Amino acid sequence: MGIKLDSDTISAMNVFSDVTSIPARDSLTEDDKIIFVVSQGQAGISIGKNGTKIKMLQEMLKKEVIVVEYSDDPVKLFENMIRPNKLLSGYVAKDQDNSKKLEVTVETKLSYSKIKLIKSLMQRYFNITNVNIR
Repeated sequence: MGIKLDSDTISAMNVFSDVTSIPARDSLTEDDKIIFVVSQGQAGISIGKNGTKIKMLQEMLKKEVIVVEYSDDPVKLFENMIRPNKLLSGYVAKDQDNSKKLEVTVETKLSYSKIKLIKSLMQRYFNITNVNIR
């Protein structure tokens, strides 16, 4: 099952690629935030020196822009998503109904909209139905 993208998402990904010269693997929007998922090692390049590319994107898209490096490991992807906050611990477990859940402990509190984005990406990439953040 592949990821389906709507026309607004494709449009935002095209703007991201035009500004950063880095192709986005995926994008999700939640309230006033938009997250772009890039391949490993591409986040720094897409952010630009002193965040210039991100600032330009934020002005163009009228949203807070978050860039995250993709990982095949859900705990590592979660860690990438909460930067610069620190992940203290994390693991994937199975619920009683055999569905996957992610248990994590973070250094500081995360915003509600960021938590919604994290949960959406975990469901989208790893079929993790429950994310418990402490």
